[in-house]
Amino acid sequence: MAVYASHNDLDRMGIIPRGSPRQSDFMFVAGTVTKKMSEVVRRVYDQMPEPRYVISVGSCANSGGIFNTYSTVQGCDSFLPVDVYIPGCPPRPEAFIDGIIKLQEKIKHEQFRWSRWR
Repeated sequence: MAVYASHNDLDRMGIIPRGSPRQSDFMFVAGTVTKKMSEVVRRVYDQMPEPRYVISVGSCANSGGIFNTYSTVQGCDSFLPVDVYIPGCPPRPEAFIDGIIKLQEKIKHEQFRWSRWR
């Protein structure tokens, strides 16, 4: 919430939240992911258009956190290809912005089949 507030406004970086996966190019995975919800999160990821990116936010999404139970996924990288990890519990707004800048740098250096620079 603080990242979208006036002090750390993500709109200045060109990040506009979208509610539909068909209009999004990256997703935040934040919080504890259960095995039941991992199928739903994967379905949402599959509905996103190419190229698509994933940012894992917080220790619960990164490694399962303190919840080492039968129903908790120990890291969302077991069912999604994660591009950037943001540490913290909860992560600070500066960490969010740093993770987004790292993703933008990664996108800048990517080369696709249809890219102008090869």
